[in-house]
Amino acid sequence: MGRYYSRRQWLKTSALAAAGLVAGTNFPACRPERSHPDQSSGEEKIIRLNSNENPYGISEKARKAIVHAMDQSNRYPDEHYSELKKLIAEKEKISPDHIILGAGSTEVMTMMIYSYGAHREVLAADPTYFDFVDYAEKAGCDLRQVPLNEKFEHDLQAMEKQIGPETGLIYICNPLNPTGTIVPKDRLLYFCEEASRKALVAVDEAYHDYAEDGTYASMLGLVQRGKNIVITRTFSKIYGLAGLRVGYGMAHPDIIKNLEQRQMNFAPIAYPSLLAALASYQDDEFCRFGRERNRFVKSYLYKQMEKQGFSYIPSDANFVLFKVNRDAKETADDFKGHHVLVRPFSFLGGQWIRVSLGTMEEMRAFTSALAEVF
Repeated sequence: MGRYYSRRQWLKTSALAAAGLVAGTNFPACRPERSHPDQSSGEEKIIRLNSNENPYGISEKARKAIVHAMDQSNRYPDEHYSELKKLIAEKEKISPDHIILGAGSTEVMTMMIYSYGAHREVLAADPTYFDFVDYAEKAGCDLRQVPLNEKFEHDLQAMEKQIGPETGLIYICNPLNPTGTIVPKDRLLYFCEEASRKALVAVDEAYHDYAEDGTYASMLGLVQRGKNIVITRTFSKIYGLAGLRVGYGMAHPDIIKNLEQRQMNFAPIAYPSLLAALASYQDDEFCRFGRERNRFVKSYLYKQMEKQGFSYIPSDANFVLFKVNRDAKETADDFKGHHVLVRPFSFLGGQWIRVSLGTMEEMRAFTSALAEVF
């Protein structure tokens, strides 16, 4: 099916670059079934590589914080909200009033959608993080999606042309889920500065901690400069707190106040989750370990996929997307038959499988299943 492709090689060789970019996105199986059994009907353990979770669990410091929180869980966690905001503010060189906390960054996204996009036009890439698309549709937004460019990055020039007087919110996921690609910092900075004059720009940086491409940069500097932009981050990835639901947004205080009007729960983060986030945020060693293991496992996966002849998109996240020459949903079902869960996608005229980066043991199981499935 091919070999490893650099972005430039992909541009030259992919048929999608010439013919498939106008096709619509089909996500027949983007949202997983909400039941995630750890065991199959037999004895063999199910390997979950379909939700971009941290496979190494939570840090020991977070674990101890959760145990400690049990004794105080009869109390509301008000003071710890301020404590976490202060920690984030000190690290990011902004004031605490630039920060809003939520039950995962998805809650912050929902607040943005209802504050700035509901019954207005919302602009996003095609494909992009599917839950954002789902929330925008449920809110009654006029959702406009712009196909990715030939490098499987946001086509910022095409997106800029789509901004109109009815556009209320523009969503950029960088690094991009599901492709793992990034937009180089200079191009994204220019786009955000120009677009934020016309609408609120939301930059989802859920995979910020995994990005290692030298051209990548956070857009937080625009928040520091008071631009019309929101940066969202999550504790679900590098910190491993996906099941505890903690995320945050960073924006000008006036934008934060607007978002707070849409937050329906005065304390959306549970006490144990909040203390776990506080401990994790200060655990640099655990984050460094996660990045190093992610890099090592990704290199292993690249080599194994090249050996088996699969073309993949180089990723700056904790997952890899590769193309298959058969129906993606059926392929994912076949992987499930080998006790491995992966995520199928259909977009830009092609069939794709996204595999999260697990432990080395899990990736060996995946590459073994890959050989069996094909």
